[in-house]
Amino acid sequence: MTYFQFAVQYRKTMIGPVWVLLGPALFIMTLGLLFSEVSNVPAEIFVPHLSIGFVVWTLVSGFVTGSTTVFPRSRAQILQGGMSLLDIVAVDVMRTMLLFLHQVIIILVVYYVYDLTWTMYSWVSLAGLAVLVVNGVWLTMFFGIVGARYRDLDEVVNAVMRIAFLATPIIWMPSSRGSGGVMGAFLDFNPFYHFLEIVRSPLLGNDIAMVSWWVVLGFTVSGFVVAALFYHRLKNRIPLWV
Repeated sequence: MTYFQFAVQYRKTMIGPVWVLLGPALFIMTLGLLFSEVSNVPAEIFVPHLSIGFVVWTLVSGFVTGSTTVFPRSRAQILQGGMSLLDIVAVDVMRTMLLFLHQVIIILVVYYVYDLTWTMYSWVSLAGLAVLVVNGVWLTMFFGIVGARYRDLDEVVNAVMRIAFLATPIIWMPSSRGSGGVMGAFLDFNPFYHFLEIVRSPLLGNDIAMVSWWVVLGFTVSGFVVAALFYHRLKNRIPLWV
């Protein structure tokens, strides 16, 4: 069903799902060459950092921004009883994942162009990716419920995600983690940074800081607990809200 929805979305277009690749590819190519000069970082270091970070960010932001409207978008299925709330969440998570998998091609091209080496440690990124998808489930459920009740949450979340994109080292590289400084705050207290690092660091051959695993684990456990409480308490009100 997810792939069918994806196919219908690009029906009658000239290049179909290639549009999913074109925008991010142009963004990475332009900013990669420009910012590597501005930041005085070699392109072979900055472009992989940017490309992997940006592609993974599309997955994270896709879960967050898409979750706020997941139930209003599925109003017909909810009112007709054709799909359960859990099924709707699962389909939306798979749709976001499918869009992300199309963009993985960009990472493969960057790997080839800059002759990056795939090692045994690089496989850890798949574990990090699995953790991101798992978190996408509770994010979609939690923000889906809140977004169904408060429709303006969508605008708030989109504004926050634009700020979070700039505050997360994607188009810039952290030079140091200076404790107590602004840079340290952007890294240590930015959960998006830690979620990116569990995927990006192994692909770049860098070690994942233990604090990143602890932050991700904390958000995963607490997120599922909160989402489960919201679901069991408010699931019967969703049809009234949508």
